[in-house]
Amino acid sequence: MKIILVDSQDPAHAPWLMGYLGAELDARERPVRRVIPVRPNCFVQIILDGEHQIIDIESGERVPAPRVGLFGPLSHYRYDMEVTGPFRTFSARFQPAAAGRLFGVDPGAIVDRVMAIGLPPGLYEALHDAPDWGAMAELADDWIASLSAGKSGEDPVAHAARLLREAQGQIGINELCEATGLSMRHFQRRFRQLTGQNPKHYARICRVAHAVHLKELQPEVSWTTVAQEAGYSDQSHFIRDFKGLTGILPRDFLRFQTPIERYPRWGEPRIGAVSALRSASGRAP
Repeated sequence: MKIILVDSQDPAHAPWLMGYLGAELDARERPVRRVIPVRPNCFVQIILDGEHQIIDIESGERVPAPRVGLFGPLSHYRYDMEVTGPFRTFSARFQPAAAGRLFGVDPGAIVDRVMAIGLPPGLYEALHDAPDWGAMAELADDWIASLSAGKSGEDPVAHAARLLREAQGQIGINELCEATGLSMRHFQRRFRQLTGQNPKHYARICRVAHAVHLKELQPEVSWTTVAQEAGYSDQSHFIRDFKGLTGILPRDFLRFQTPIERYPRWGEPRIGAVSALRSASGRAP
């Protein structure tokens, strides 16, 4: 799978949007199944070409993903995805406390779930026909502006959740609470209202999700090194957290997983919307 990260060009979107992601996968030779690990953030996925199924690993149920879907955070390993044929998607990835306010949904109602949503008239067609990922990001920036119009992104607990995600869960909850000026009880209640999760569990999700992401991008690196990069000084603590959220030991989790090619490469600067495609591959998607 090839993934291209694209930045928004509107600074006003920072409280709401992490950025955009384009993905391509050619599974014509055989179906490709991927694990979907724990995930701290929500995103909207727009399927431009092809389709994929969501497989509930607990019930075995297989459900086609909606053409446009709002995916909530994953509090534990619950789903796999399976792709058949050529596949192309464009996604908007949201800050931890943003999706509920932007789409008018209860954040707790979308944890571990996906819901079909609509787009403004003509936007899907415009995204599908756009010449490159950068042009898609410009279209999506206008959409996000319409969703956030009249809404304030300046909530201290939302900001704390964003800091916790950006630090991959490696900030103390007491420290974040003190920075908001709220009591711990009020902070925890507001955090759950905005994200659907309690802050301590959210921090664990951030750390384990970051570890899985590191391993996907650098499969040759040992899990021990990955655990250290994710902030675990104690390997047994990492294994306990990992198995608690996935039910699987780290060494078995990504076995036979299709490698990810990410642009920009790990450690390289992020790509701006206008130059995204040219910098990544030199051709239209």
